[in-house]
Amino acid sequence: MIKVTTSAEIKNLDKLATDLYNIPSIILMENAAIGVIDFISELSKEKIITNFLIFCGHGNNGGDGFAIARHLTNRGFNVCTVLIGNPEKLTNDAKINFDILNKISEKEENLKIFINPSKLNKLKNVFDEPFDVIIDALLGTGLNTDIREPFLSAINWMNNYKAIKIAVDIPTGLSSDNGKILGKSFIADYTLTMGLPKVGLFINDGPRVSGKIQIVDISYPSSLSGSENIKRQLVEDIDIYEKLPQRPYDAHKYSVGKILAICGSAGLTGAAKMACEAALKTGCGGVLLITSQKLLNIYAKSLKEVMTFPLKNNYGNYFVENDFDEIIEKIHWSDVLMIGPGIGQNEETLKFIKKILLNFPKKKKVIDADGLNLLANFVNDRKLSLDNAILTPHLGEFSRLTQRKTDEIKENIFEIGSEFAVKYNATLVLKGSPTIIFSPDGNSFINPTGNSGMATVGMGDVLTGMISSFYSQGLSAIDSAIVGVYLHGLAGDIALMKKGKLSLIASDVIKYIPDAIKLIENLDLELE
Repeated sequence: MIKVTTSAEIKNLDKLATDLYNIPSIILMENAAIGVIDFISELSKEKIITNFLIFCGHGNNGGDGFAIARHLTNRGFNVCTVLIGNPEKLTNDAKINFDILNKISEKEENLKIFINPSKLNKLKNVFDEPFDVIIDALLGTGLNTDIREPFLSAINWMNNYKAIKIAVDIPTGLSSDNGKILGKSFIADYTLTMGLPKVGLFINDGPRVSGKIQIVDISYPSSLSGSENIKRQLVEDIDIYEKLPQRPYDAHKYSVGKILAICGSAGLTGAAKMACEAALKTGCGGVLLITSQKLLNIYAKSLKEVMTFPLKNNYGNYFVENDFDEIIEKIHWSDVLMIGPGIGQNEETLKFIKKILLNFPKKKKVIDADGLNLLANFVNDRKLSLDNAILTPHLGEFSRLTQRKTDEIKENIFEIGSEFAVKYNATLVLKGSPTIIFSPDGNSFINPTGNSGMATVGMGDVLTGMISSFYSQGLSAIDSAIVGVYLHGLAGDIALMKKGKLSLIASDVIKYIPDAIKLIENLDLELE
């Protein structure tokens, strides 16, 4: 996994690299520039690239830009470098690289330097041909106020110019800590983030303006880049490969996971079916679905591999409190309770769910959808324990659980999510773009897979089934959540390629679960 940092954390890493390991800050800057050059070298194999325009500020982000300009010039590219801001405010390392660049410009015709040009449109005629690439190295990660002039005009001009756009470290105008646009943001095709990725690239407005994110290795010692003090992490495919459950040669159906599905009600049987089917498709040995007598025929006609347990005395449309005594034996039989998809929010169902959760506090369970909406009614009951529980809310459901507004949650998503997981000793899967998993020990995990085509009904039910399946197969709660979320998104990405964004539905994700798992399993072929 890759650590994900705030602006304060990355600043501290830079300082520690110098203080503890005697790595001069200008070496880190040089490594950043070389990393960008390596990326551009690969990009130039795919596209014809000749002319570069680099906007620089007077801080270290601008220093990166000056160093990049030097390397590009030395490789024969035409480079126009523009300093926006006060030259007298150049930081030490930025000034060194700026002074070097000025000296080079005296000898090299393919390098032009402008300082606060009065009219940006004049830049179009610097070289005979238009610019192929615009590089944003204006302000970097330290920005915490709205963009002002002259940077605002520079951003607008860059955004309106047709060229490949690259942001150095983070798009100017995007908060590196909360992913909010501070007035105006550079819109990048690629963001080359230095050392470790920044939180703001992944949340709120970040994905919209960052384009494809590439991490540039600036040679932090591993003890710094892997610091336990940094609690946010980005999940990689190798992490999933290492966590996937291994099925023993002597396995039988009840040794590789038994799920009791407490799902479904009249009008919402599809949610129950998709959750159960996704669980089986993900490797669970057996799923037993609790159902009323009235709904039994609906399930029996459409579910082939899912077992059903019809409640003898329930002929209605939803679960009722008296159903509890009848399922106690089945609760003991199961490895995991899958609670919520399609159960509705009837008052009798609330009593039923409350009885299960209060009487089986240590039972492994995954709670989603209406299960969470019902839980919100008694989440602070002192008798309730969410130990061994995985909760999978979207923002609206999480708002009801925490009694906090969705805008507040989005603004402080890592703090509020971690606070909840630690307080209730539960694993929290906060669904969104991206989905973030929070563990009871205060760590959080950002999932990189999935796409906007998955914004349709039933997707959450499929995810619940997948997470429940891995949990039943013996993975820990946090690993079940990480693996389930990653593969759910990966199956959605495969479905996107097959079906397109507008036609993608939840059952497509179920269909491509095996393909997603095979992709991860085949990593061992790449590693050999």
